[in-house]
Amino acid sequence: MKTNVMARLRDKLQLPSLANNSRGMTLIEIIIVVALLAGLMALLVTNITGKADQAREDQAKIGMVSIGQGLMLYKVNNNKYPTTDQGLQALVTDPGDTKRWRGPYIETEKLKDPWGNDYTYESDGNAYKISTTSPGGRTISYPAEDESKAAEPAK
Repeated sequence: MKTNVMARLRDKLQLPSLANNSRGMTLIEIIIVVALLAGLMALLVTNITGKADQAREDQAKIGMVSIGQGLMLYKVNNNKYPTTDQGLQALVTDPGDTKRWRGPYIETEKLKDPWGNDYTYESDGNAYKISTTSPGGRTISYPAEDESKAAEPAK
């Protein structure tokens, strides 16, 4: 009687009837679906990881620009950039051989790159270069080669 009621209900709702021999998904079909989902997840994870690395590199560039601004203020007060020996620490504490040091020019925590390493600093007092290396081995520098030539005054 129950099947009779279901058949009448199906007819009134016009629902398709299932074949008597219908089955669920086979093991092969399930494996194919899982493999497709795994491939999609691998693509997503790869793209997200790449974006995080690029964001850290951009953050390093921004940090170097901030240090560059501190170096400009240092030069305004002392008529030269700190030397390589004095290092970036001269922006935080007076290196002792300056008469017009008015710092600190930057906060100590800004002297580290996004990976927790110190930025590399080179200077002869007239020009400077700040750089760091990402965990992927990519070197990031400021100012860029073409910027440093444009920033130097003509002699």
